[in-house]
Amino acid sequence: MQTTISKELLENAVRLHGHLGPFLVLGLRMSMRAEKILGEKPSRCELETINSKPFLCVVDGIKAVIGSDAVTVREGSGLSARFGKAKDGEVVIAVRKALVEKYAEGSWEKSEEYAQEVIQSNDEQLFE
Repeated sequence: MQTTISKELLENAVRLHGHLGPFLVLGLRMSMRAEKILGEKPSRCELETINSKPFLCVVDGIKAVIGSDAVTVREGSGLSARFGKAKDGEVVIAVRKALVEKYAEGSWEKSEEYAQEVIQSNDEQLFE
């Protein structure tokens, strides 16, 4: 299944973050996947990842979808997020470890190329 990111959402996220990169787009895709599973926009997100760039760039992608006050970050390995809605219901979205490593080790020059790769990938390719 492929989740399509609207041009407007992508432009807003890039404006918020400052540049286009794979971790920003992963945040968008994680949030959109959670919204699809939960049946509504998540009201909160607890992100677990390495507490440094480029991993934290995911936060701006999530904020672009669910809002800036709804995201908390916990130190962890890999990249996963627990999304919840106002009433009952939550879902955990985890990015495939091999992709996290590939994008984290990639050069700045490949940032936009990798972002396009994330945009064009389907959910099964991105998430565990």
